[in-house]
This record gives sequence, C-alpha cells and structure tokens, in this order.
Amino acid sequence: MSEITVFISYSHDSDAHRKRVLGLSERLRTDGIATMLDQYVERGSPPEGWPRWMMNGLHASTYVVCVFTETYYHRFRGDGLGKHGKGADWEGALVTQALYDARNRTNRFIPVIFDGADEQYVPEPLRAQTYYLLASEGGYEALYDSLLSQSGVEAGAIGELRSKPRAVGQPASFGRGDDKLQPALIIWRDKLEFLLVEDAICVDPAMKFRLKHLIDEAEAKIRSLESGER
Repeated sequence: MSEITVFISYSHDSDAHRKRVLGLSERLRTDGIATMLDQYVERGSPPEGWPRWMMNGLHASTYVVCVFTETYYHRFRGDGLGKHGKGADWEGALVTQALYDARNRTNRFIPVIFDGADEQYVPEPLRAQTYYLLASEGGYEALYDSLLSQSGVEAGAIGELRSKPRAVGQPASFGRGDDKLQPALIIWRDKLEFLLVEDAICVDPAMKFRLKHLIDEAEAKIRSLESGER
C-alpha cells in the first residue's frame, strides 16, 4: 500500500481545541498515516510563508481532514467572524476551488467534528460527503478505515448463473371439439369413481342393481368420449 498523507485543516478556536487536533494527528501517525499539521512547523512559521505552505500541503496530501467548528465554518465561508486565524479562511477558499474544479466529484476532503452539535457547521460544499464524529473509538476507526479505503463489506465472489429451460406452451388444435370433450371426460370419470365406491359399500339388492346400471352407463360414456379424443 502506498503511503497516505493527510493534511489537517482546522481553526485555532482555543488551546483545548488545538490540543485535540494535535492528538488526532498523533493518533493517525501512530497508526501509520503521515500527517501535515501547522503545529509541527518549526520556528513559528515555514520559510515559504503560510499561504504557500497551505497550498503545497493541500496539493501534496492524499486526503484533507477538515475539523469543523462554528468558527471554522464562518472562516471557511469567509464571512469575517473573528479577528485571528485567517488560515482557515484561506484554506476554505482553496478547498472550495478544488471542489469546484472537481465538480464536487471527489472524496479528498473529509469533514470531521469532535462534538455532535457541530454537525450543522459542516460547510455546504462538503455536506454531500460522509462526516466523522470523533467522540468515540468507533468514530475514529470509521475515519481510519475510510482513509485506508477499507470501509464497508467485501463483496462476495460472483458465482455461475443457475440457468434452466423456460416453460413452453402447447400448440392449440381446432375443429375437433377437444375443448368440450376433455371437461366432459373428467366429469364422467369422477362420476364412475363415485359409483364404484357406492357399489362397494351398498348392501341393498335393489340399489345395487340400479348402481350396476349407472356404472355400465358411465363406462360406456367414457369409452365414447375417449374414442372421440383419438
């Protein structure tokens, strides 16, 4: 697997927030993912200056993890909230331009929040992407799996198709009256079966004589209908 580099973009809301972002970066590095974070820059600022450092970092990284808060949301939109931390404003413009160039068909920019209440501050251009809530190990693991393209379930192998012959129809025949003979034949066979059962259990001589007559009649009718089918 080729090396994955993550650029972490965020706003300097407070010292506590900076520490949480640093903790995220260190965790990713511990788990094998190289990260780029402004807090790693020595001597206060990079030699090329912050704007160029940001552009280079965004360009060189595999993914950009954007840690959104209310402050970052407003700076991302460039509406001037706050007097400090113009970096998020600049990065927001770069991310927006990259999304525009890709026609929003990219998953390089990954929204992350530390608090569920900050979901509303995921900027509009990134709301179509999955965001990750880092409030539990499960949230972190979901982000990590996404960065390594190992999310979801591995699809099973596609087996062979189970083909079978289709049902076929029977050709119709015309002019012999078969459609009338067949139902009549079924009726007479059922009648004969009934009469044979009655004859077997009957003990009255007169009734047995009548049943024999009815059985003979049914058998004759069946022979006639079967002869007509042929």
